Amino acid sequence: MSLFNVLKVITYLPFRLIFPTKIIDKDKYFKEKAVVCVNHYSSYDVLILAMRFLWGKCRCVAKEELFKSKFAAWFLTKCGGISIKRGESDMQAYKKIMAVLKDEKQLIIFPEGTRNKAGTFEMLPFQVGAVSFAMKGNAPIIPIVYHKPPKPFKRNYMMVGDAIDLTEFKSMPSHEAREKATEYLYQKMTELKVKLADIVDNKKKK
Repeated sequence: MSLFNVLKVITYLPFRLIFPTKIIDKDKYFKEKAVVCVNHYSSYDVLILAMRFLWGKCRCVAKEELFKSKFAAWFLTKCGGISIKRGESDMQAYKKIMAVLKDEKQLIIFPEGTRNKAGTFEMLPFQVGAVSFAMKGNAPIIPIVYHKPPKPFKRNYMMVGDAIDLTEFKSMPSHEAREKATEYLYQKMTELKVKLADIVDNKKKK
């Protein structure tokens, strides 16, 4: 059993209690190859996601700064983390990411590129990495959104959207394809956030 799965067994119940999160349309999530795109509020985002969906057949893209110490680098790598340099070309990370998709596994990425520290409903502008990896790896995107920033012992909601196929953008010049596909992904995830907000509001009214 991998370190990731050992940690998941140990921490599953505590995390469920500390971060109670209701998942809407969980049946839309599938275990086959995909790029899993999630909006990013806090350091807990990927842990909550992992506790509820993932069992070791995934890797997560994380900023290089998190891998600074030897222990953190070892620990995050063992748990499936891939260090990537933000704002510059990182061929080593690119090769690791493409190897994940080639092996028919899942890649988790936060398309905003950094945390939305203000906790606003509107997501930060998306980086082009998520759609680039999905198109190059011939992988669909599974969009997942948090309703609000996760807080200990506070009920939160998460929603899984329909898989997003970017095939239609592949016939465009590469730069245009990345830009248009990123705009499309942002639109779809915004629509998903609005839909989730409506569901939560209706729950509160009942």
